[in-house]
Amino acid sequence: MDFAIPSSVLVTGAAGNLGRKLVSALLQAPWCRRVVGLDLAAVPESSADDRLSFVTGDLTDPAGSWVEALVGLDAVVHLAAENPDVDATWLQAARSFDMTANLGLAAARHGVRRFVFASSNHVMGGYKDAPLADRLRPSGLTATLPPAPGTRWHDGTRQQDSTAYATAKLMGERFCAAMAAGSGGSLTSVALRIGWAQPGDNRPDTISHAGSVIGGLPEADTPEARRDLRWFRGMWLSNPDLAALALAAVSADPSAWPQPGIVVNGVSNNRDTDWDLASGARLIGYRPGSDLFAELNL
Repeated sequence: MDFAIPSSVLVTGAAGNLGRKLVSALLQAPWCRRVVGLDLAAVPESSADDRLSFVTGDLTDPAGSWVEALVGLDAVVHLAAENPDVDATWLQAARSFDMTANLGLAAARHGVRRFVFASSNHVMGGYKDAPLADRLRPSGLTATLPPAPGTRWHDGTRQQDSTAYATAKLMGERFCAAMAAGSGGSLTSVALRIGWAQPGDNRPDTISHAGSVIGGLPEADTPEARRDLRWFRGMWLSNPDLAALALAAVSADPSAWPQPGIVVNGVSNNRDTDWDLASGARLIGYRPGSDLFAELNL
């Protein structure tokens, strides 16, 4: 059967940083005829584009009114989480996974053909440090490597550990793959290990060894700080590449995929990045054009 690009898309977390950017990108795609934005409460102002509508709903409620928004849609881009930040507690992470499961099962029941899940680089955060980092080479972080969820770093004030957040993302990946495999060919999924996509302009000069946007780059004056700075810079995902990644994930032909549910790294083409980009180019046609180091003239 010939593949038809999904042309009607639900975006969860539509009022957030990634959601607003991806809704805009979808509306610029010539093949997109309808976008539905879903968020818990905060709904953006009405758009002049009649292809766009918004609904509110709580994805932790499997029988919520949000389920009706799936009727007649081809694809879902799932960005929403109980706490979308890396400091999520285990309870928040568990509820985020509940949201993914509820949405995925409802999407499958309503005939959605493509399910795109916003995973995270933090699924592989353990590769930042020894002993896993000792064997790592540029482009070595492939989707076939064993996961190592959770990144540990000092944010300038306190020690951070994203293990709970990353574990929910890893389990979401596994759920999406199982859902696609069990669909009998009716649904395919793409889990995107999204990198550092900051709010607004998403400037590369605001990424530091502390990870967070802190008004410039403090000096990385220890081996640990230099290691963390390199890791976070390698994760950068520019706004244009974010848009290209999402559009590719929605529209890619799955006929040559090794299985109906795949995982793709979502970072920019940052020089000597640890993240493999070849499989994303091969599977969904994602070829990022930005390079943090070129942007910074480094």
